[in-house]
Amino acid sequence: MWKNWPVLALAMLPLLPLPGSGAEPPSPPAVQTAREAARQAGHALSWTNLAAGLDMALLTEPDEGQAPVQVTIVRMEPDLYEFSLHSEAWDGPPARTIRQWAESLNLTAAINAGMYLPDGKTSTGYMRRGEDVNNSRIASRYNGFFVSGPRRAGLPPAAVLDRAVDDCEKLLPAYDIVVQNFRLFGPGGSHLWPRNGPVHAVAAVAQDEDGRILFLHCREAVSVHRFVSALNAHPDLRLRAAIYVEGGGQAAMALRLPGQSAVWAGRSAASLLLGSEDAVITLPNIIGARPRQGLAQSTDTERTAGSP
Repeated sequence: MWKNWPVLALAMLPLLPLPGSGAEPPSPPAVQTAREAARQAGHALSWTNLAAGLDMALLTEPDEGQAPVQVTIVRMEPDLYEFSLHSEAWDGPPARTIRQWAESLNLTAAINAGMYLPDGKTSTGYMRRGEDVNNSRIASRYNGFFVSGPRRAGLPPAAVLDRAVDDCEKLLPAYDIVVQNFRLFGPGGSHLWPRNGPVHAVAAVAQDEDGRILFLHCREAVSVHRFVSALNAHPDLRLRAAIYVEGGGQAAMALRLPGQSAVWAGRSAASLLLGSEDAVITLPNIIGARPRQGLAQSTDTERTAGSP
């Protein structure tokens, strides 16, 4: 659940081999390749192809006098990847960490579905999967939606909707999965969050102009305003719309590839004081992605996409 106090520091877990894959590799090839591509490209954003329809980039945006903003981005083609919504309310206890969600459901990627109420299960915004409803109330202050699983032909397989641009009243009933959250930015990347707002880790879900879905995670303690500014500094991202899905120690993202897995987790002030790991924080609701049936997943960490 989103916290209103600053986050002192954040942590990223190293890539680990999948269960039964043998010894841990000395260096994680997928992330290592993406990091090297970003270093060679300088300010430009460079994508590393990890599998068919799956790319990764590491965005680093310096700011004089402040620590740089570093954002890990996982980008997926909705024609090749299907998206799912999971909740402890539907999938049953016990509560799970982002790693446990991904492993138990055989997901390639996973991220928070959104902020939640003090009961530890109910989303703060509207959330539905088919006939399963986590929260039936559409929050008046939340103007962004992630949708997937169209119920009629002609609709994108997944999208991020902006109330200011899209006809959400007609589109929301047309999808099996609907998740409501704050917009990350307005049309054209316009700022909606205060410049001097609280600082914390940020997890977000976005859609680009080509219809691809992106999971984004910043583990540094930054304001959302600065996070958006970092994204705007890279117009080659071509983001159409995005939603903020969590902040602080609960902000988490997972990536699983053959032979290895990675978890990115925000680090809260409490974990610094207590010496605990934020990656063990359990999450009630997550969005997942896996290759569509019949799509063989294979890594290709040697090839870097020439253009986004």
